[in-house]
Amino acid sequence: MSRPDGVARRRVLQWSAAAATVTAGSAALTGCAGETGGTRTVAGSGKALRVGASDATGTIGLDPRHAGFGASYIALYHLYDQLMYLKGSRYELGLAESVEPSADAAEWTVRIHRHAVFHDGSPVRAADVAYSLRTLATPPSTRANNFADLDLDRLKVVDQHTLKVGLKRPRGDFREGILAVFSPVFPEGTRDKDFARGVGSGPYRLEEQDGKNLRLAVNDKYWNGTSHFRRIDLSLIADPAARLAALKSGQIDYAFGITATGAKAERANRAISVRRGHTANSNALSFAMNERLAPFDDPDVRRAVRLAADRDALVQKVLLGLGTPGEDLVGKGLPGYAGRARTRDVAEAKRLFARAGVDTLELRAADTVPGFTAAARLLGQQLKEAGVDLDVRTVPADTYYADLKGLSRAPFQTFYYANRPAAVHLSATTTKGAFFNVTGLGERHFKRLAAAQATVDDGRREAAFAAIQRDLSATGGDLLWGFQEQLDASVPGLTGVWSSQSTPVFTRARTA
Repeated sequence: MSRPDGVARRRVLQWSAAAATVTAGSAALTGCAGETGGTRTVAGSGKALRVGASDATGTIGLDPRHAGFGASYIALYHLYDQLMYLKGSRYELGLAESVEPSADAAEWTVRIHRHAVFHDGSPVRAADVAYSLRTLATPPSTRANNFADLDLDRLKVVDQHTLKVGLKRPRGDFREGILAVFSPVFPEGTRDKDFARGVGSGPYRLEEQDGKNLRLAVNDKYWNGTSHFRRIDLSLIADPAARLAALKSGQIDYAFGITATGAKAERANRAISVRRGHTANSNALSFAMNERLAPFDDPDVRRAVRLAADRDALVQKVLLGLGTPGEDLVGKGLPGYAGRARTRDVAEAKRLFARAGVDTLELRAADTVPGFTAAARLLGQQLKEAGVDLDVRTVPADTYYADLKGLSRAPFQTFYYANRPAAVHLSATTTKGAFFNVTGLGERHFKRLAAAQATVDDGRREAAFAAIQRDLSATGGDLLWGFQEQLDASVPGLTGVWSSQSTPVFTRARTA
C-alpha cells in the first residue's frame, strides 16, 4: 500500500463494504415517482462525496503516464490541473491562461496562471510544465504517442510563467489535438515513486489510498476557487450492478457507470437519479474491421458488412433505446462531425459478399462494454440475412486489452472509443504510432491527417478533417453502429457535475 507523507501511521481507511466486492457528468437529472423510501441526500451534505467506479487496470493509479480509464482518471482530474480541457463539447483553458501559435504553428507559447500552487506549497512554474510535457512524451509513458510531435529539445522556459513549445512539424490543432486530450502538470523532478503521493495543483489533495480506495481532501488554497465537498472518497467497485446496489443501499452517493438495464429498472425510483450523458458523453461502439487483413482488405467486404447491419435494432435491443444509431464515425453531437445517415440494404450486401466469395466471418468479442457480446450475436443474425455466417469468439473482458499491440492484428473485433470531437479522435487514435489503430489505416491516411493537423487556419483545418471523415465513412473499417450514452446514477439533488471525455468531475458539484 502507498500512502502520502503525513499519514504513514494512520490506519488504512475502512470505507463501504461495497469496495470489497464509466462519461458522466450531464447536469440533467431524471428522478421519477415510485419506489418506497422516498428521497435521500448526500451523506454529510457538503462534507463528503462517496463515489464508486471501476477501472481498466483494476486499481486506482495516480501515475499520469500509465493510469487506466475509470477511477484512475477521476482521481487524476481532481489531483492535477490540466493545461486545457475538453468540457462536454467545448475546449476550455485550464492551468494555461493562454496558448498561442507562431505564424506557421510550429511553435506555441503557453502562459500559465500566476497564482497556481502545488499541494506541497511550491508555486507552479513554466519549468514544471516543461518537465511534465517531457515526462509524458517519453517512454515508458503510455501517453507518449499523444505528444509525439513535441520537439523536446525546443521546450524553452521564457520566464516563471511562460513556456515556448517547439514542434517537429506544424500542428494547427495543438490545443484541441494535444493539450485538451491530456495535459496534467506535476512538479519538476517527480519520479516513479513520487507519483504515489499525487502531488499536483488540483482542487483536491491526496489524503490516503491503498490502490482500491482513495480519499481526497479539498484544497482550500486552490487558485481557481474552493470546491463544495470537503472530501471525495473513491472506491473501486468492478461490477456495474454492484455499484448500483451500493448507491441504493446508501454506501455511495455516485455510481460511475451503470447498465441500460439498471437505468430502465430504476426510472421510477425517487431515491436515486439516473444521469444520462446523451450522445456528447457516450461510447462509440464499433465492430472493427482491419483493412490490412483478409477478407477486409477488400473494400467491398467492409461495405457489405456495414450495409447488412441494422443499427436501429442494435440500439433498441442492446442499448434498450438509451443510445443513438451511429454512422461509422466518432464525434457525433460534437464540433466538426461530418457523418451522414446510413440506410440498411441487405440485397446489396448479399450481392457484394457473393462477389467477394465470403460466406463466413469470425468476430472476436468481449463485454468491455456491457452488451457487446449480445450485440455481436445480433449482428450475426443480421449477417445471416445477407448470406454470411458469423462465428462469435468470446474473450474475457478483463484480458481483452492485455496485449495492446495484438489488437492491431485481429481481423474483426468488438471495439469502443470515447466519443470525442472528430479532430481529437483522429489525432489520438488513427496516427501511425497509435495503439488503437485497429482498422489498419495506412500511409495515405497518415499523410492526409498530418496535412490537416498542420493547417493553421481553423476553417480550413475543419474542412480538411471533414474530408477525412467522409473518406472513412465511405471506405473505412469501423462499423460504428451506435453511441452508448454514459449512464451514471447518484443521490437526488446533486448538481454541477461536469464531464471531460466521459469522466465525471466534481470540482463544482454541490447538493441542492
